[in-house]
Amino acid sequence: MLNCTSNGRRASSFRNTVVRSAGSVALALIIVVLVGSLGHLAPLYPDPKGNINDYVGVLTQSDKDSLDALVDSVLKQTGVTFAVAIVSGHGDETLEMYGVRLYEKWGIGQQNEDSGLLVVVSMEGRGLRMEVGYGLEPVITDGRAGECLDKMLPYFRNEEYGKGLYAGLLNAAEYIADDAGIELKIEGQEGYLPFAGDEKHIPLGFSTRTLLQVFAVVFLLAALMIYQLSKKNRCPKCKSKLVVTDKIIQQATFTASGLAVRMYRCPVCGYYNDKTYRTNRTVRPPGSGPSSMGPGPFFGGFGRSSGSGSRKGSFGPRGFGGGRSGGGGASRKW
Repeated sequence: MLNCTSNGRRASSFRNTVVRSAGSVALALIIVVLVGSLGHLAPLYPDPKGNINDYVGVLTQSDKDSLDALVDSVLKQTGVTFAVAIVSGHGDETLEMYGVRLYEKWGIGQQNEDSGLLVVVSMEGRGLRMEVGYGLEPVITDGRAGECLDKMLPYFRNEEYGKGLYAGLLNAAEYIADDAGIELKIEGQEGYLPFAGDEKHIPLGFSTRTLLQVFAVVFLLAALMIYQLSKKNRCPKCKSKLVVTDKIIQQATFTASGLAVRMYRCPVCGYYNDKTYRTNRTVRPPGSGPSSMGPGPFFGGFGRSSGSGSRKGSFGPRGFGGGRSGGGGASRKW
């Protein structure tokens, strides 16, 4: 009888021990899962240190200087803000969602204009994302964003990240400048665009035959242009000379290009044709633009650079003021 009672007590004690152990293991697993989930629900969105943000350390100082010069020139001449974020990873989010949320946090571009562009480089996933602001989507379409990223890929595969970023952003800058009706000039780098292809030096030893060929091509192109211009200003019906006048429809401002119409009229047969076109933005007089220091991040916005020479004295990003993104852009893997 005593033996049975002792065995029963031992069995009951064993069951209690097993139950307590199982409960402890389950609790530990729940804690691990919760901690892991919390860690992955909120991927790291770093604060911007400038327009070119390398949180991994893959860019050289020369890379940063060249990219900064491009950023400053585009912002000053077109009002469009470029930004770059090189991060180790983007958590459990898709690269596209990470790009949208990082763009919104940084507020790239001026508020109510949303003319900004963000390139996210995710090193762990070897992913590239070009996120485009609302106001820039008509110029940098999804197809053009993909084209810009495609120019980066060969450099990235060779671990030349600075060259790749410059090639892609320069391609986007050319579209933006063309839409604004200007010829983009990179301040401090006139006549030389770093990383814009491998042919940086032109050989000086031209042969006579080569020079003659060049002159022949130039002559033919000039003759063709003269012919086209003369044909353009002739009436297509009676071949008389057209009267050409321009009329401003919408005045240009410091932040937006204007709109005008060019009217072609034939005084002989009455033929007419109207063509609308964009006019250049109004240029601020030297020294009249906003201060490069600005109100600073503590007053709701970052300072805006007044030129390439002001980068050393400025702080924080240039052209960040509450811009938004609607998810437009493109993604690639390298």
